[in-house]
Amino acid sequence: MNDARVVVWAPGRDGRLTCDVLRDRGFSCLLTRAWSDVLFALHGGTGTLLVAGELLTGDIYSSLEGFLTAQPAWSDLPIIVVGADGEDLSAPHPLQALGNVSLLPRPLVLPTLTSTVQAALRARARQYQVRDLLWQRDEAARRKDEFLAMLAHELRNPLAPLRTGLQVLRLSPSAAMAERMHHLMERQLTNVTRLVDDLLDVSRLTRGVVTLKLRPVDVRDVVHQACEAASAAARETGLTLARDVPQTPLVVMADPVRLDQMVGNLLTNAIRFTQAGGRIDVRAERTGGHVRVGVRDTGQGIAASQLPRVFDLFAQSDRPIDRGQGGLGIGLTVVRSLAELHGGAASIASEGEGRGTEARIDLPLHAETIEAAVTPAEVPHEVEGRRVVIIEDNADAAEALAVYLQRIGHDVTVARDGRSGLDAVQRHRPHAIICDIGLPELDGYEVARRLLAQGLPSQCLLIAVTGYGDVVGRARTRAAGFSHHLTKPADPAALARLIEGTDAACA
Repeated sequence: MNDARVVVWAPGRDGRLTCDVLRDRGFSCLLTRAWSDVLFALHGGTGTLLVAGELLTGDIYSSLEGFLTAQPAWSDLPIIVVGADGEDLSAPHPLQALGNVSLLPRPLVLPTLTSTVQAALRARARQYQVRDLLWQRDEAARRKDEFLAMLAHELRNPLAPLRTGLQVLRLSPSAAMAERMHHLMERQLTNVTRLVDDLLDVSRLTRGVVTLKLRPVDVRDVVHQACEAASAAARETGLTLARDVPQTPLVVMADPVRLDQMVGNLLTNAIRFTQAGGRIDVRAERTGGHVRVGVRDTGQGIAASQLPRVFDLFAQSDRPIDRGQGGLGIGLTVVRSLAELHGGAASIASEGEGRGTEARIDLPLHAETIEAAVTPAEVPHEVEGRRVVIIEDNADAAEALAVYLQRIGHDVTVARDGRSGLDAVQRHRPHAIICDIGLPELDGYEVARRLLAQGLPSQCLLIAVTGYGDVVGRARTRAAGFSHHLTKPADPAALARLIEGTDAACA
């Protein structure tokens, strides 16, 4: 390895003997015969330079000085200079002006030579470690910058049709056109939400703060649900989406939401990187003591050189920003991390570019019967309207949610800050209170504490809606007395289900 070699430049027999001695003691040694050979070796990577002092004169001294001056910031090449016979090295020596120079007298004492070379190589090894750390830092910064550029690109994509859709709606279009715009805007809002959710998931996973709600889950149900959710996107792209699941249950201990997310991410990737006319096959099967979900596509495939890092964070950032596939390159990172949290693994295989890809999730098989497995959630049945107070300082968010809840039959009052929210609760005696956390004057935590101190009925639902979805944020809302914590943008249908489950007699 060049980084640990000793480059020796000494006249004739001295150079050969020095190299022989160093090699006998286990050092890698390169004997050079001319200054041009020395320079070539130094540029190729060197542990230390051992040179006879009488050779460093005139132009050669200037050339070495120039090389040392041009070193990168991390580098300080150790130089061992052997003085001339009888030379007094106790006084300051001109060669020490070169920097990291050790002076050895002649004749050489072998233990001194050995220990000096060892010290020089240890120091040089530390320099190379610093070099590698700096490279890793710079590479991480480069990938981060490229990712931020990609993030801006991906966020602007859905914002453009959202903005245009609003302009179309202002023109009082026909009912059919308005419906078309509503569907378009809903799709784009889903895209934005998914981007933000992926970013938050990566943050939580890298910090180790994701908590799984494990229960027996039949993987067949998850595959069916994920394929149904992806079927529209596959059709729009001109792809055939097929699934293959066995008749017998495939039960794993898993968080059903996270398992659905894993399979969904694999399907999203397959759709994104498969051209029109292609095919995607989803298969669930038992393999020994594990359940495997595989997603195989006929898409663009992955080069062998890229396979080792496809699960790395922001791996897709190497793609040009004008590529058509979209995505932030973090979906597979989430899949692998979640699979490992479940005690399983994620893997990916491809025969090369243009030859498709197969991504797999393997989770430990659960022995319990299928009766314990989670079944898909039922659509909530209609109930009578409830009184709802929304405390939210964002006027647009408050108005949109109020209109939605009013349209499905609830009596809604909006307050724009914490103090008016407390007054509204006193006046209207609501069944449910939807409260933002970042409110002016009184924040949501204080609003909750005061409501409970004032004797808020225990049946009254107190729902926190906030942009903070981490463990600390959830713990704070729990401690303040909130019964539910939803992260923005909260699904209005989920809020409606919570409200409809309140006791009609809570006022």
